[in-house]
This record gives sequence, structure tokens and C-alpha cells, in this order.
Amino acid sequence: MVNNIDKQRIPEQILQVLNTLNINGYPSFLVGGCVRDLLLGKEPKDYDVCTKALPKTVKLLFPKVIATGIKHGTVTVLTEKLSVEVTTFRRKVNDQQSVDHLTGQMEFGTDVREDVLTRDFTINGILYDGNQVIDYVGGVTDLREGVVRGIRDAASRFREDPLRMLRAIRFACQLEFKIEAETFAAIIHNRGLITKVAAERIREELNKILLSNQPSRGFQLLQQSQLLRYILPELEACYGFEQCNPYHTQAVFDHILTVVENVPPVLHLRWAALLHDIGKPLTFTMDQQGAGHFYGHDLKSYELAKEILIRLRFDNKLIRKVTLLVYEHMNKLKNPHRSTLKRLINRVGAENVEELLELQIADVKRPGNESDEAALSEVKNQIQMVLQQQEPLSSKDLAINGDDLKALGIKPGRLMGKIISELIEMVIEKPELNTKAALIEVVKGMGVSSEEVDNDAAIDN
Repeated sequence: MVNNIDKQRIPEQILQVLNTLNINGYPSFLVGGCVRDLLLGKEPKDYDVCTKALPKTVKLLFPKVIATGIKHGTVTVLTEKLSVEVTTFRRKVNDQQSVDHLTGQMEFGTDVREDVLTRDFTINGILYDGNQVIDYVGGVTDLREGVVRGIRDAASRFREDPLRMLRAIRFACQLEFKIEAETFAAIIHNRGLITKVAAERIREELNKILLSNQPSRGFQLLQQSQLLRYILPELEACYGFEQCNPYHTQAVFDHILTVVENVPPVLHLRWAALLHDIGKPLTFTMDQQGAGHFYGHDLKSYELAKEILIRLRFDNKLIRKVTLLVYEHMNKLKNPHRSTLKRLINRVGAENVEELLELQIADVKRPGNESDEAALSEVKNQIQMVLQQQEPLSSKDLAINGDDLKALGIKPGRLMGKIISELIEMVIEKPELNTKAALIEVVKGMGVSSEEVDNDAAIDN
């Protein structure tokens, strides 16, 4: 890390925005994550500017401006290729402490030093004016030493916005930094304030922790800070829960985090790993020999996973993917017949089956269990071969469709669904039957009576 920034690494359009504001008499600076990342040698994902100019002035200085956060003094300036958020300096109206409601209301300011003091962490409070780095809060030193530290008084920063407690943990995971002791103590002290934060904002921070380089450390910090009991109490219940089984030497919480680390950094796969055993504490039993069992934990984990993801306001597509993987994670195949593999693909979908195997392999990955891991890896290879050969696996692969069945006098309904299911089973066993002519003959040979057709139609009506 260096103490200054190579201007050539900053897009010209960003520097033009900064220069336009400055030459018109409005002191302006790059600030936040972009400065932090540039100093760390990383490529910023976006750029933020803080300025003395009011939003209405920014609108006059640039041809294309969108009012993206006008009540907070933020507008987005659109350049030919990039966009940059421009926010008017802010300062705190008061800093009174209260346990009942959040404090530290903001208003527009004129001094960049006051603006920096409203920001969350020292590493995000470093400024760049287009020529030099300016640091009023010791952020450069904390970057060099790998420390996440609240600006001035961490407790006040967390009361201003309790989400910052999660952000501290997220930055520690993404940057592989440590959280400064007083800052972490302030998280513990103010942990209950996280209940005031919208579920959507919490969800986004959890996503970033899961996709970071150190997701397991992130959830350990959430547990140590006691935030976990407010955010994911179902997961917190797994902490220290021993499995009392010779095949499972880790406590449930530790095993879950090991699986999270062992799956690829794909969001729905990481969530499935985090939630796959979350039902174990509720299904624990012990046999007469003192061995622990978790019969039905896959179903209970499925139910809890769905509740959690709905609570965090995830979209239906991700909920379906995660809960499917959780529900199926115990369906581990060994030396399966080819038709068994095809039925698995049919049941979970070709788009999900390889990820299911990734989860299952991660679930059994531990010293001394190499044979189970190897067996599942072989199943994954076989599934890839089946998919490459493009044999019929589901109703969309059948050589006939609902229109063909209607032409045979079969009306849409339960009977048609049953026939399609039987046809899929046939072509899974014998792919050579998957021609339109052959399947029509099969349907004719089923001897479906007009009475069955009428009864089926009556049930559906």
C-alpha cells in the first residue's frame, strides 16, 4: 500500500467531475471505498464524491444528473461511460446518546472535516482531492495495519446507523482485517439496535459476508458479537451443539461453517450451505448406545430455511433454489444406476443438480472420509456425462407434448399429468423410445378409457 494514488488509475470521467466542481469554487473530494481500494491496489467498483456544492448546484453544473438520494444530499452525475455519486458535505446537528431511538441527525455542511466525522470507519474517511491523499482520522495508518476502527467514537457511529455494526464485520472479512477492540466492544454494547434495521439492508450485508474470502470468520464474529441471536437465531442455536456421533466430530455450528467454506462462492449455494443443517438442534435424539441422531433434519432445515429467507425478503427464485438444495442434501447416491441419476436430474433440475453435488461433497469433506467424498465426486462426473449426452430427462425433452395428447382425446388435467410422468419414466429407462410415433403408440397401448377421461375432467372441474 502507498500513501498516494496514481491518477492514471482513475477514469478520466471521474476526474473531470471532480475538476468541474473544484474550478467552479466548490471544494470536492473522492471519498469512501474508492479511495480505500485505490490505496490497497484494488479496482474500485464505484466512485463517490463529497462536495461543498448543494444538489441544486450540482444539477446546474452537469448536463445529466439523477436525484438518487436527494434527502441525503446525494445526486448521481452521469458521464458518457460512468456514473458517480456526488453528496453535499454533511455535519451532525447533535450527538446526544439515547437507548430508545437513533441519534445524530444530519444537515448540510460546509467543512469537509465535519463531513469526514459523520462517516463510519477510518478506512472509509480518507479523502483524495485529485492530487493528494488527505487523512484527518488516521485511516491510512489503519489501512496499513489492517484495522477496522470506528471514527472518533464507534458507539456514536453505530447509533447513527446500526447497520454499520454488520458493515464492520463485512469489511473485516472482505479485507481480511481485524476489528479494533473498542469498536468491537461498541458492537456488543449496541447489538440490540440491529432490530431497527430493515431486513433488506441486513440481507445485503449477509450476502457480502457469505461471498467474502472469510465467510466462516464473518459468522464467528456475528456470534461473538451476539448480533447473530437477533439476525439468525436459528443459526445461533447451533453454536456449541455437539452432535455426539463418531461420524460428526464438529459441533453443528462449526460443521456448517466448514461446509460454507468448502462450496464455491455462489450466493444461493453459500446460503444452502449455511442453512443445510440448521434444523439439527430441533431433531436431535440419542440412542441407547449414547450416539446422537438427527432423523428428519433435512425436512426441518428446509422449513426453517424457507422461513429465514422469506424473513430476509429474498426473491422467490433464490428461495426456491436454496430450499431445494437444503431439502435434497441428504439424498446422497453411491454407485447409482444410470436411470437413477436421470431421475435425480429430473427431480431437482439440470440447472441445480451439479450444485447439489457440490453441497453434498462439501458436507462429507473431512479427514478420514475420503471414500464418501470420492464416491460423490464420481457421481458428479457421471451426471456431467449424462447431461452432455442430452438424453431425455424431463417433460420438456419428450418427443410429444400436451397438444399431441389432446389429439388422442386426453384432456389437460390429472390424467394427462399421470401419462406424461409414465412416459418420462419410460424414456429415462429406454431413451430410444423417445420418438413421436413410438410414444403415441405407447399412449394408445395404455388403454385409457373414455370413462377415465370423463372422470378426470369432472374432478378438475
